[in-house]
Amino acid sequence: MRSRFTWWREASPDARRALVAAAFGWMLDSFDVMLWAMVLAALMADLGMTKATAGLLGSLTLAASAAGGLVFGVLADRFGRRKALMASILIYSVFTAACGFATGVAMLAVFRVFLGLGMGGEWASGASLVSETWPARHRGKALGVVQSSWAVGYALAAAGPPSSCPLGAGAPSFSSGSRRPSSPCGSRNGSRSRRSGRPSGRGRRAFGPVSARSSAASGCG
Repeated sequence: MRSRFTWWREASPDARRALVAAAFGWMLDSFDVMLWAMVLAALMADLGMTKATAGLLGSLTLAASAAGGLVFGVLADRFGRRKALMASILIYSVFTAACGFATGVAMLAVFRVFLGLGMGGEWASGASLVSETWPARHRGKALGVVQSSWAVGYALAAAGPPSSCPLGAGAPSFSSGSRRPSSPCGSRNGSRSRRSGRPSGRGRRAFGPVSARSSAASGCG
């Protein structure tokens, strides 16, 4: 058993920290990508988006991530891999949180573009930092751990929303700052109220007591 982890012990502390930072960055990136797909239908109903607009938002994020990889690649060569990785994670984190306060499609699009810049920058600077800090004989293992963390983020995103639905409090990364519900449960409850002709009133608020009761009663289904 000890021999299996010799590669970890042989790396320097800086190399191990770089691997952990890059792995967590990739994991959170995939968490966002998967969670976006899972809450997209609710966001379309919440913000009144068409399918074309929703697809455009996804394309903008991916295009921005490509641009972010190029930009942060240049910055990493000039200022160092570590600083570039820290800056990309900071940008990604700030604008991921900002998406939860978007009250319109245009605002959400701006936040998703900057989120994509940070995401692409993390991909580029994180992988290059791990490659440079790990010994050549263990570099493949280290990069394999970074790549595998993408699947971990997908799994966490898939496991997250069902536990938050009964509270009517919104999906983990898109608890909207507007008065409209942003979780899949909240959107379905609102659509049921509109179809039945009953006034939704204050129950449409994501954190309102009426919304919480209706969500729990419906069982998110």
